[in-house]
Amino acid sequence: MQWFANLTSVVDDPAGWARDREAEGYDGVACSDHFWMSRQHVTPFPHLWVTLATMAAATERALLQPAFANNLFRHPVEFAQASLSMQVVSGGRYEAGLGAGWARDEMDRTGQHFPEGRERARRFHEAVQIVRELLAGRPCTFEGEHYRVDVPALGPRPAVAPPLVASVGSPWTMRHVTPLVDRVELKMGRSTRGGGLDLAALGSVTRDEVQQMVDTVRDAKPDVLVSVLVFVGCGPGADAMRQVLGDGFYGRMVGEPAEVADHLRSLSEMGIDRVQVSQWLPGSMTAVAPHLAG
Repeated sequence: MQWFANLTSVVDDPAGWARDREAEGYDGVACSDHFWMSRQHVTPFPHLWVTLATMAAATERALLQPAFANNLFRHPVEFAQASLSMQVVSGGRYEAGLGAGWARDEMDRTGQHFPEGRERARRFHEAVQIVRELLAGRPCTFEGEHYRVDVPALGPRPAVAPPLVASVGSPWTMRHVTPLVDRVELKMGRSTRGGGLDLAALGSVTRDEVQQMVDTVRDAKPDVLVSVLVFVGCGPGADAMRQVLGDGFYGRMVGEPAEVADHLRSLSEMGIDRVQVSQWLPGSMTAVAPHLAG
């Protein structure tokens, strides 16, 4: 089982943050790709590529991944070029994580078009096809509904191409995107279907529902590696967060660190080999880390 720590807000010292997570035993560090997120208050996010490059320079063994590069922000050619560069500067520790994009607020407020779900999924599917070719070092000529590219070459060329990881949540993306990538990360699509994070929908997710998602992606590609995104909450405020989330799949990730870690380790029984940990409450990643190897 692998454990990734996901940076989901601006911090004063991203290099120190990444070194601390590596020292705590996390196998990888990741950075989310947003301008900001709006829940109870507005949380600004750091720039994806600047932060990942800083993390790469600050760490020695940790893997690095966007969680996930936003296909509504990033053209697939730009994403592929950045990914190739990240694989080189990290010494081969990078994984190219791409997602369809789901947050309406930051698109609306920056004057960009926020497509409905079907269009986002189809754009994402086309982008993954383009990125796969470019990461493999091949020229890419592509004409689709949303992208038309003719790229003769792209660099730099790492010794080993980075793995391609896709965040999938809808039945359509699980069936159509999964066969194109090396790893999928399961995202509870109905919790963000309206363009914002719906805590009630997230709290209603069950373990059986997640297992069905694992089975769906394995039906699409039997050997695909499977990750899941989780949010942990430990310490002051955990009881209030648990009341919001209830006793479902995500509610069990809020509470005492040892109990949360037990639940996270049990995900291996579902065929999940990696967990990406975000946190509801400050200090939760640090609190749960010592218990993850138990």
